[in-house]
Amino acid sequence: MRKINKNHELAVELWNHYPDRVSLNEPLKKHTTYKVGGPATALGIPRDREELQDMLSFCADNEVPVYILGSGSNILVHDRGVEQVVIKLEQCCSELYHRVTELYAGAGILVSQLVAYCEEHELAGLDFMSGIPGTVGGALRMNAGAFVGEIGDRVITIDAMTYQGEILQIKGENAGFGYRRADFLQDKIMLGTLIRMDPGKRNSLEQAREGYLTQRAAKQPLDYGSCGSVFKRPPGNYAGSLIEKAGCKGMQIGGAVVSPKHANFIINYKGATAQDIYQLIMQVQHKVFEKFKIWLELEVKLVGFTDEEEKKVQQPV
Repeated sequence: MRKINKNHELAVELWNHYPDRVSLNEPLKKHTTYKVGGPATALGIPRDREELQDMLSFCADNEVPVYILGSGSNILVHDRGVEQVVIKLEQCCSELYHRVTELYAGAGILVSQLVAYCEEHELAGLDFMSGIPGTVGGALRMNAGAFVGEIGDRVITIDAMTYQGEILQIKGENAGFGYRRADFLQDKIMLGTLIRMDPGKRNSLEQAREGYLTQRAAKQPLDYGSCGSVFKRPPGNYAGSLIEKAGCKGMQIGGAVVSPKHANFIINYKGATAQDIYQLIMQVQHKVFEKFKIWLELEVKLVGFTDEEEKKVQQPV
């Protein structure tokens, strides 16, 4: 029998308060693109920002750790799961509207929904995000981008919330946007963002989207579960190229494989576990380091891993 600890008791209390919004021992493999990961102590899906504040305040007051989950596209969740309350923003942060060329997108909106909305309303400037998985909130926190731009280039303001439930507004220039990072957003919960757009033509936007999707399909293994790019691009180089030259393409541990199509993708080829993927990540890092003396930094976020496990994939001292 699983030992009942304080977090589980408090999760039951949260479930009693929101029985239709909270589920207990929810398998996170159902909520990640890798299709791996053990259970969360509880999974909450608040219907509005007031409920989100209430859940966060309850967890803060009772010292229950919280993890905010988007679409699960850039994370690797441990097989044993997480002793946390996991909260999804898909309902409470689902706004999507515009006034002239300023667009507001809630953090729970999928990037694909955002791109489709812009195309429908002839708003140009984010078509390069076509095919990027995940939510707007995740895109903000990692300054998602591809081909010719990054979302941070167009952010005017960001609505955010602390883990204690306090609402903040952050100017785009104060978010700390850089390559695949936003330094001053990491300890905050994204609620939504105001984005500067340009006037566009629907036909041109459709053509651009189709072009970007074609490029992705040609280069990326979209038929298998993955997190997208596993490693960040090293300065002056490309992670996929280094991995391929180190002889790692096609390498396999359990059900996890370094994609033969794009070496910076580790795919769930057949019934992989999180541990299979984690071990393969480490093996790739060491092989690349042995050959090029370059340590590949993770772009994927590890969730539920111990400090010791995280240390093993960090830059060697």
